[in-house]
Amino acid sequence: MLATVLSATLHGLDGRVIRVEVDVAPGLPGFSIVGLADAALQEARERVRGAIRNSGFAFPPRRITVNLAPADLRKGGAALDLAIAVAILLGSEQLRATGRWALIGELSLGGELRTVPGLLPMVAALARRGVRRVVVPAEGVAEARLAGQLELAGAATLREAADLLRGGRAGGQASSRPVRIELVAPAGDGPGTGAEPPDRAALAQPEAGWPDLAEVRGQLEARRALEIALAGGHGLLLVGPPGSGKTLLARTIPTLLPPLDEREALKATVVRSVAGEAVTELVRQRPFRAPHHTISYAAMVGGGPRLSPGEVTRAHDGVLFLDELPEFSRDVLEALREPLEEGQVAISRVGRTTTFPARFQLVAAMNPCPCGQAGTEPGACRCPSGVAERYASRISGPLRDRIDLWLTMPRVRPAALVRGAPPEGSACVARRIAAARTRQLERYGTLNARIEGRRLRGACALSAATEAVIVELAERTALSARGTTRLLRVARTIADLAGDGAVEREHLEEAARFRSPGAAAGLPARAR
Repeated sequence: MLATVLSATLHGLDGRVIRVEVDVAPGLPGFSIVGLADAALQEARERVRGAIRNSGFAFPPRRITVNLAPADLRKGGAALDLAIAVAILLGSEQLRATGRWALIGELSLGGELRTVPGLLPMVAALARRGVRRVVVPAEGVAEARLAGQLELAGAATLREAADLLRGGRAGGQASSRPVRIELVAPAGDGPGTGAEPPDRAALAQPEAGWPDLAEVRGQLEARRALEIALAGGHGLLLVGPPGSGKTLLARTIPTLLPPLDEREALKATVVRSVAGEAVTELVRQRPFRAPHHTISYAAMVGGGPRLSPGEVTRAHDGVLFLDELPEFSRDVLEALREPLEEGQVAISRVGRTTTFPARFQLVAAMNPCPCGQAGTEPGACRCPSGVAERYASRISGPLRDRIDLWLTMPRVRPAALVRGAPPEGSACVARRIAAARTRQLERYGTLNARIEGRRLRGACALSAATEAVIVELAERTALSARGTTRLLRVARTIADLAGDGAVEREHLEEAARFRSPGAAAGLPARAR
């Protein structure tokens, strides 16, 4: 007998509706899956076989063929387990369903239903197709509800899913299940795990407390540079010796950024869902990602067997912070050049191609040399001759040209840490940043870091005198065409923070200070 049910799988950040067709036919017992299934999906045969038997059903000793349509779309993961198992039960006439249902979920050998990465975009794809009733794992119901007005049913086991399709309630029918010996605690019953499996519970913990900007003392110029960078979405590089406060300053960023709007929040929630994080509500806080410098190329830009999003995508509409910038591998750093310009990254693997959003703001920090003391006290640097230049040159010229603001953070004197009134806190600075961003969005619907050409010149409203100033500054510092454009963008942001309608000389001069050699005095001359 032929049975057909609907399910979904992931392709990048998008859900794709899959038609699961199962033919239970007479003949020698066999179980085959066709339709470009990857290794994880081919292994569904053993998971489904065990789940059916251990849920009180009989696995039919017949020739079973599973076709996953469309046949030319590569499928992966375990999200189709439940649909395959239910279709087998329908095809072997052990189950009769009432109405039309779609099913998503991974099965264990014992018949338990587990949630899968990307549940939200998969349910959203089914909703766009016109499906109105979906069975999902019980622990994923809150995430699935974010997809819109659907009739969602949560099931903890294959037996409960079957009861739902019969028209009853989950768990409403008794069954004679095979004897099971459990030598491990059920998922979620271990110490400190709450009601979730340990791996997902750890991801679902509240965000760690971020330091307030008031804790950053003695670095007034660095605080100003960070405010300008966040107000306009500009790239920022902090250079300084160890202990000067570079990482502390960067860790205040989540307290300074405005929340995501509805469209951005939905996109950020989808990214988290696909990345495998537990999602129960829309993500409102802008992403702040700080990967370790040992990160691989695939982990940074995305890829792998499932075409998973990388750090540049997980930082979309937020900030990507790279501490110890020269310690990152060269191919990882060079991979940032395209997303910094285009706001997206294209991933191609065998038989699959997808494009991930990657419009992030880059904030980075580095020491001026391996020992970290170059440019501080005379004789403090212990590096051999030429080492500091080679260390700084790990950041290529094209990547340096894409960073808008460069700043050296000197060592903070002890007196500045313990004396005097505390500086402004995050709340006050965040209000100025939000006001400046509002002006930019009202002007062109985007931040200053993303405007160019005619729109940039129109936003700056340069007079003849200020045009002469920008030409002089660009020639004096030997800026490239890209560097001149970025100088204008930063000046426009400084004017927005001041509430000025046009870019004036003082705005240009302040922007030039953050791109001049003096702004990165800790770097050797070759690296500027």
